[in-house]
Amino acid sequence: MDKVIAILIGFLPNPRMYKRIELEKKIAQLHLLCWDKGNSMLLPPQEDGYKAHIFSIPASGDPIKRMIPYTRFSNQAYAALKEIRPDIIHVQGLDMLKIAHRYKKTVNKDVSIVYEVADLHRLLVDKQRHPLKKIIQAYLCYEDRRLKKSYDLLLLTSMKFFEVYFSKFVCENKILYMPNVPDLSAFSSYEKKSSRDEFTVGYIGSVRYKQQMRNLIDAAQHNNMRVLIAGFENEPIEIEPLCKDNPRIEWIGRFDFDKQAAALYGKCDVMYSVYDADMHNVRVALPNKLYEAVYCEMPLIVAKNTYLAQTVEDWGVGVSVDHKSVDELTRVLAQLQNDPEIYERIVENCQRRKEEVGLQRFNILLEKRIRELLA
Repeated sequence: MDKVIAILIGFLPNPRMYKRIELEKKIAQLHLLCWDKGNSMLLPPQEDGYKAHIFSIPASGDPIKRMIPYTRFSNQAYAALKEIRPDIIHVQGLDMLKIAHRYKKTVNKDVSIVYEVADLHRLLVDKQRHPLKKIIQAYLCYEDRRLKKSYDLLLLTSMKFFEVYFSKFVCENKILYMPNVPDLSAFSSYEKKSSRDEFTVGYIGSVRYKQQMRNLIDAAQHNNMRVLIAGFENEPIEIEPLCKDNPRIEWIGRFDFDKQAAALYGKCDVMYSVYDADMHNVRVALPNKLYEAVYCEMPLIVAKNTYLAQTVEDWGVGVSVDHKSVDELTRVLAQLQNDPEIYERIVENCQRRKEEVGLQRFNILLEKRIRELLA
């Protein structure tokens, strides 16, 4: 392989990014450049057919406080790119796109850039009231438009991202829809729970939306159900202490997705994926939980008035609830626990949709576009 691809990300690789790594290392020599900020639930990558460059620079989650560490990372990543001399730079996030743009402008104007957007940041799409945040929002929107000519391919995990934001300044022929479908190899050992006697509601992923997590704990307690929570809790730490002394809650914390996801899903009867729907980015996202729950033939509970709820209801693979209502969540959980007809109908709908959640057909499309850029 003479061609070189560099993946540039501002975090340790997550399961979705490992899917990109697995595909792209088969196409060209692959280098992964990632920023370890020291506050991640994710594990450092283990090299397997690619070269990893991990830049350990502690940084706050606050965008303002992160500016100085970002400058350090930017300069180090830029220097690494100059040594690697990639033919393609695959980035996620506007901050990484700026580094790739700098390299393209000053070192190699012929390098192709693939820009991946996994989520629309609330600073981009939510109405800001604080004067400083208004300024930041205006700047980010300006940068997005300024850098649109830098990238050759825009990967979106939800087509709603294009509808509500990118359609205003990006041509549709630059877009490739790459939903966050699971790498089924992580579920090769998955065995569906054999009995619903010990009914368990699962939450698997980063613990960010604290009020919705409290709602889950309260609703499950009302129904005398078990709860499984697996994921790193973003600061401030509020949910873990509620779980530690509760015998009906299994708190897993940080975990290795590839090694543990199948077993964790195998302990659950229902998957909970209710986020704060007051946030615009939540209303337009399609998280990986949709595809994982469908593959595992498990009802999914989501927030109303979101694109996720629309999809779940169209597919018949779950139920939507008011993201602020403990009472509504309590009723829905009781229904799923006590009405086998409703539960089994959702499971059957999941079975019908399983063909749509495989990664391979989307990888074929992405590989085609990448090879065209390398030609």
